[in-house]
Amino acid sequence: SNVAMISGDTSTLSIAAATAVVTLGFILIKPIIFPIIVTYPWKEGEKEDTTVVLAGSYNPPHLGHLAMLEYLSKRYKRVIAVVGFNPNKTYLVSPQKRVDLLREMIKTKPEMKNVQVEGS
Repeated sequence: SNVAMISGDTSTLSIAAATAVVTLGFILIKPIIFPIIVTYPWKEGEKEDTTVVLAGSYNPPHLGHLAMLEYLSKRYKRVIAVVGFNPNKTYLVSPQKRVDLLREMIKTKPEMKNVQVEGS
């Protein structure tokens, strides 16, 4: 009689453990399968009458920098990208070349006419 009771308890425990694993799995996997996508919090075409500055080393400028500047250019009337220089660091690209590269990248995007590049 004791053997039957232990066997019954183990079965109930296994079902509870399996339910917990499935529930936990769903909680962890759901955000990956069904992510919450946050869109721009403003109306398309509406720009704040504000100047924003995005400073960085841009060493070297890349598409991630361009994407951030593009986002800001859609949101604000004037965007200034400041290419910084730290004399204690060694850079792959000279400061002036980074400014020139960033300006050339921005020229490829006509909608980014409100972005100004400053530095060196």
